[in-house]
Amino acid sequence: MKTISHAIVVAFAFLFTLATACAQDLEKLVTKADVEKVTGAKFKDGWKPMPTQISFAQEGGDLQISVDLEPRDAKTTVRGWEATMKRMQPTAKVETVPGVGKDAIYYSTRPDLGAVSADFDKPLAQLRVAVAGAKTPAQARQIVLDLAKIVAPKVGK
Repeated sequence: MKTISHAIVVAFAFLFTLATACAQDLEKLVTKADVEKVTGAKFKDGWKPMPTQISFAQEGGDLQISVDLEPRDAKTTVRGWEATMKRMQPTAKVETVPGVGKDAIYYSTRPDLGAVSADFDKPLAQLRVAVAGAKTPAQARQIVLDLAKIVAPKVGK
């Protein structure tokens, strides 16, 4: 009986953690002003293609920014994602990003794309900040790193 009670408590704790991660107001997590600050460009208002994602499109340009905050299992980390990516695309460059969440990586699979994925423990979630349509790999990297450093401190707040 203790085992069943313990399992129920653990299940409720896990569901509460998931609900907290999903319940974060993405419009407060990342704003159009944040996106415009890091890109130096004008953007349309953000929209939510999914409950765990907010996206922004540049006015009169090619940049697309998306920020996802999804609940994660304790065993699911950015390092698992890194290993999967390297198996699928051995030439993919992945680098550690200090100061963003518990652990974070930057990766890119095309010159116009870049993404930062970061793990958080409170709530148990994974943040992903991505850009498409960048003019150079350096621009893609800079945009997502700068935006991730603005957004990450707000996770769980």
